[in-house]
Amino acid sequence: MRTLILDDEEPTVHLLSVVCRGEGHVVVPFTQSAKALVYLAHERVDLLITDLHMPGPDGVAVVLEARRLQPGLFTLIVTGHTSRYAVEGLLADGTADIIFKPFRMSELRARLKLTERRLRLIERLHGQTQALHTVSNERIRDLQKELEERHKST
Repeated sequence: MRTLILDDEEPTVHLLSVVCRGEGHVVVPFTQSAKALVYLAHERVDLLITDLHMPGPDGVAVVLEARRLQPGLFTLIVTGHTSRYAVEGLLADGTADIIFKPFRMSELRARLKLTERRLRLIERLHGQTQALHTVSNERIRDLQKELEERHKST
């Protein structure tokens, strides 16, 4: 899983990076939200882990812009400060989860595994939807041919 980590505090970025790498993630770390957004505009990621309160574009703005750039992007908020309004808005907009600082490593690992399972389920559903779409298109073509043949024979 390709994971972008964004927090304005370097020790937090380092800690999150170590845990994510330990879970098999390819980590892309950032301490500046503007640079993270430039990266997201050009490179695909599976998961964005971000703090909310940072200088420059804050975490809310980053999540909203990241989801515009990469619709369906999974986001995980890790924050020590937040307002109820911001949390409710982000959850309504598709944020996968929120972890409040201070957190235990076991909690972070569990949330990462849950996010990975959700992503795999969505990918599997997408594949099944594509297969169903292909089969239905083939069936429609077959029915159209059959109708054309019947029309010719009458």
